[in-house]
Amino acid sequence: MAEKTSFLTRIKAFCKKHPLVSGLCLMALVGWILLWIIPMTFLDFWTHHNDDATVPEVKHLSYSEAKTTLNRANLDIAISDSIYNTSVPPGTVVESWPKAGSQVKSGRKVYVTVTAFSPKNVTLSMPITGVSVRQAVSYLNALGINGIRFVNVPSQYPDLVERATVDGRPLGVGSVLPVSASVVLEVGTYKEPENIDYTDSISAEEQVAEELMMSEEEAGASTYSEE
Repeated sequence: MAEKTSFLTRIKAFCKKHPLVSGLCLMALVGWILLWIIPMTFLDFWTHHNDDATVPEVKHLSYSEAKTTLNRANLDIAISDSIYNTSVPPGTVVESWPKAGSQVKSGRKVYVTVTAFSPKNVTLSMPITGVSVRQAVSYLNALGINGIRFVNVPSQYPDLVERATVDGRPLGVGSVLPVSASVVLEVGTYKEPENIDYTDSISAEEQVAEELMMSEEEAGASTYSEE
């Protein structure tokens, strides 16, 4: 106890003898408390320490169902991307990040990829008429258009697309249509001329010639008998 009192007495004496130095030391001590001890004390509160949440499985749920499920787990939802898929109902969650089962802080956003609520529109940047049916179909398939129907029309050029329509509307460069559209391609079919039976024609000509010859012979015979 005497040693402790002696230590405090020496500190007081030092402060009285060196007020400027002791003031600087006191300021440094207060600054250290403000910059280190207090932030560390409230760090758990600021960072939600021990306030974790487990990301639930939301894949194959509708967007509204996924939102409800995440909100119950103290998490938020945000759409990061959408894809067009006719085999899955629109608005269905197909991917999520962070993945299901991940440990995250409460209140953070979970980003999801959903199927598009409406079909994607595409713009034709090249003609699909005046080209072969193979070229037209390949281009349409590359755009994601698979609903294609063919109608044969007379043409001098077989397999040439003479006309393309959607719901009766002609299609050309710059036309905008959904990938779910049904495109009608009018494809040319070459029709050969009807076959002519030249044998029958020759036979008819010969018959006419024979009739003429017989008529001439009969007329000659008549003239001879009169003489």
